[in-house]
Amino acid sequence: MGGSVWGRHLVQEAERKRGALRPRGSGGLQQGAGGRGEVGGKARRLKQAKEEAQMEVEQYRREREQEFQSKQQAAMGSQGNLSAEVEQATRRQVQGMQSSQQRNRERVLAQLLGMVCDVRPQVHPNYRIAV
Repeated sequence: MGGSVWGRHLVQEAERKRGALRPRGSGGLQQGAGGRGEVGGKARRLKQAKEEAQMEVEQYRREREQEFQSKQQAAMGSQGNLSAEVEQATRRQVQGMQSSQQRNRERVLAQLLGMVCDVRPQVHPNYRIAV
């Protein structure tokens, strides 16, 4: 079984927790009192320990992800309030502009029509008459 040293360490820790293996004086592993000494049994226990270690890692990852999501929601919540406030202020400004347009519409139209329709023909001061 070729894995990293860390992976083997996790498997060994899981085995120790379950009580199937106990540490030897030389640092290796030795079968506990309940084992029969079969190679297949050891492989099965190692596989089970590896699965348990992976489940622990997955559980830890889920917890960290959940913690991150809650912190992200807290940060985004305050930004969500800012967004709502900005949107509300924008609506008020648009409503103010619309009401101003309604109030001044007639006066501006009358002023424009007066300038366009009241034409006074006159010679521009810069125009020179050639003799």
